[in-house]
Amino acid sequence: MNAKHSRPEGAIPVWFRHYRRLCFALLLGLMLAPLFAYHPVESAPFHELYSNRPPNNADRALSDHLTQKIGDLQMRFGVYPDAKVKIYIIYSESEYQELSQGKARIVEFSDAFYSGSEKAIYTRSKDQVLEDYLKILVHEYIHWYIDELFIGAPLWFHEGMATYSSDQVGYEKYLIYLRESLINPKSDLFRLGHKYPEEQADWQRFYLSSAMAARYMQDRYPDAWQGFWERVALSYRAGNRIRFSDAFINSYRITLWDFHTRFGKHSKRQGYLYLVIAFNSLIFALLPFVMLIIARKRRQRLKNLPDLPLEEEPELTQEIPETPDST
Repeated sequence: MNAKHSRPEGAIPVWFRHYRRLCFALLLGLMLAPLFAYHPVESAPFHELYSNRPPNNADRALSDHLTQKIGDLQMRFGVYPDAKVKIYIIYSESEYQELSQGKARIVEFSDAFYSGSEKAIYTRSKDQVLEDYLKILVHEYIHWYIDELFIGAPLWFHEGMATYSSDQVGYEKYLIYLRESLINPKSDLFRLGHKYPEEQADWQRFYLSSAMAARYMQDRYPDAWQGFWERVALSYRAGNRIRFSDAFINSYRITLWDFHTRFGKHSKRQGYLYLVIAFNSLIFALLPFVMLIIARKRRQRLKNLPDLPLEEEPELTQEIPETPDST
């Protein structure tokens, strides 16, 4: 055989290499196809909103409200990222399920999620969500915000800031946190720094405990909280993300384990507050029934009193005045 036309044993034919590249390009196109199916709704100062349906006025109004909320949050923390987060509204329930498959189990049951690898937020459409839709978007935005500013932020800080700062802890959920702190006072924030609870029944407690931990950071140590965000802002202006543990220790002067221990004791004390609230609620709930019982007993006592004879009234005699003589 002519050496010019010979091919080393094991070498891949040229046509097969081209075929392999073509298959890879087709596969990549299929994977990216859903992204090109999204319609741009609005490019706002802090986010870019897309939808897999043609945009409507409701989507644009939502974008305006979200811009206001994000602006308030950035002013609150004093750090202003240059980048914009991409938000994709998914109107198809099946498509959302496909996007959430293969991720954490908690994501599959969610209404929205933030993808750290893509730096993007995916959310169901408003008609599929029962909770406050704007708060859900703010919640996911805070995940992106923390990812932009920190290295190694623990999961409890992610979920705590997202839940607390988006006002998703109402009075009823606060009572649940107090009750759980009384029933199960052992805090698990440190152990679950990078992993969600396995059982779905524990998810709500984890979210609430994380939110209360973020609130505890702010309310219990206000000066440290301010210094914490000043360090974050200084690092970001220098073009760097700050390591969470460094920012925390340098601001609070305690380790994360010590903070975890203190917060656990704080949660246990908060649990006793639930007993006070529950007792007062019980009193107010029973008060109408107590008043009815008292009124009934009072009527019964009055009915059992003996009848007393009435005093006879004296007869009145009318005297006819004398008519004076007229002259």
